[in-house]
Amino acid sequence: MKKLAMILIAFMFMFGFTSGAIASTGGGHDYDHGHDDKVTYKDGITTVVTKKKEVTHDKIVKTEKFTDYSTEKKHDKSTFEKVDVDVTKEKHPVHNWYRDVTTKTTYEITKHTTWDEVTKTEKVKKTTTPVKIIKTTVTTKKYKGKPRKGNLISKKTKVYYDKVYGKEHVEVYVVDKKTYKENEKTYYDKKVIDVEVTKGKWDRKDKDHGHDKDKDKGKDRGKGKGKH
Repeated sequence: MKKLAMILIAFMFMFGFTSGAIASTGGGHDYDHGHDDKVTYKDGITTVVTKKKEVTHDKIVKTEKFTDYSTEKKHDKSTFEKVDVDVTKEKHPVHNWYRDVTTKTTYEITKHTTWDEVTKTEKVKKTTTPVKIIKTTVTTKKYKGKPRKGNLISKKTKVYYDKVYGKEHVEVYVVDKKTYKENEKTYYDKKVIDVEVTKGKWDRKDKDHGHDKDKDKGKDRGKGKGKH
């Protein structure tokens, strides 16, 4: 009887441990198998899901061309002198004589020039964005019973990509720069700074006959006296 009881107890212990082992792996329970692996056991099928991550780095570069215009008002002034000479004829108040009157006028002239100085600057804006690319490969293997090579039923692989964008870095640099004039205008200021008048000698000859009328009159008087 004692031997039979011992055999029965031993059998119960064996049965209890076996049931506990089966219970611990059944019912669709997930647990970490290490290295991002997850193992699921259900209805005699063991499913092993393996995740593998790979990280690479890239960058996105965008360039944009644009033009800046700036305008600055400019003024230039220069001064010079100019002399005008005017010659007129003056008649004697009594005699039929004439003389040249020369008027020399000196002007101070100031030249003013105004314009808009336009600067055209062509620029390029370069924007660089770092990108971290995370590639996740998910492999799902199903085994009949224990995960052994000979028990493999199916294998599926899916690849996912995630992108994490970093902080943008912006650079602006000059490609070309030109300066030109617009709305150019010029005007002058003139003022008299000196007037000089010079009078020539009297020209006593008759302009019509080419001799002095007064002398002719004197000759006529002399001829008359001789006759009387």
